[in-house]
Amino acid sequence: MSRENVVSARDVEKMGESVRSRAVTRVLSFTSGKGGVGKTHTVTNTGIALAELGMSVLILDADLGLANVDVLLNLKPKGNLHDVLKGRVTLDDILIEGPGGISIIPAASGVEELQALDSEAKMFLLQEIERVAHRFDYLLIDTPAGIGSDVMYFNSAAADVVCVITGEPTSLTDTYALIKVLSGSYGEKRVSVIVNDVPSEDAARQAFGKLARAVDKFLQVEVRYVGWIPSDEIVRECVMQQRPVVLEYPSSRIAVAVAEVARTLDEERLSRRLKGGMQFFFRQLLEMSSYGESARY
Repeated sequence: MSRENVVSARDVEKMGESVRSRAVTRVLSFTSGKGGVGKTHTVTNTGIALAELGMSVLILDADLGLANVDVLLNLKPKGNLHDVLKGRVTLDDILIEGPGGISIIPAASGVEELQALDSEAKMFLLQEIERVAHRFDYLLIDTPAGIGSDVMYFNSAAADVVCVITGEPTSLTDTYALIKVLSGSYGEKRVSVIVNDVPSEDAARQAFGKLARAVDKFLQVEVRYVGWIPSDEIVRECVMQQRPVVLEYPSSRIAVAVAEVARTLDEERLSRRLKGGMQFFFRQLLEMSSYGESARY
């Protein structure tokens, strides 16, 4: 990859100046301590619910080696981030219009080199994402599960980290580990939590309470309850049909709950402008890329 395609710190400043007069794009990173908690389902349906509130929404599938957003929604990408990195296409060429008016940046599946991008490749990728994402009210990032470097790379720079949990003990312990790393290694002081796949709000509150008490006791992090999404067999049906629940069953308990989650998140859009803008997000990622590169030597 040629260095003329790589964004510099001065470039980031110029980008910030060019978009400062536009509406602030809020960047939310959806993450989980373990797989199997319904994170991608939560991201996509929340994105559609935000679009129904009149917001423009872009979803970035940041699982660079195991893409699944396009699969979940039965979309057929014309290319992916691997093609962008190779210079075959631009990000505009691979942008997909999804259901409910959302837009999606697809990742790639089974491409190992995307899981270990060097600093130069990361900065080029960020330049492309920034160029497209500032057109939207929201950039929602669907990270891989776990506490790997790719996960933390996006989580630590987003306006808000949104942890998706279930009531299972393994989900709670793994999410605690995720928050511990975000706090100890990246200085994160605040995370939001959505409790998914639980039978009732009481069960959701109980699960959240267990996590919040442990975090409050041992970590200096504010944990905020965003909402809950109930268990329902229609989720499995919609996953099999590759259709979002909020569009297939708009009057269901799940659709109503997701709409409430979206409203709660959107209520903070103006109050979180300082850390929520694209300028902050991309400066943070650029600094992390530079730090990661220098740490090798």
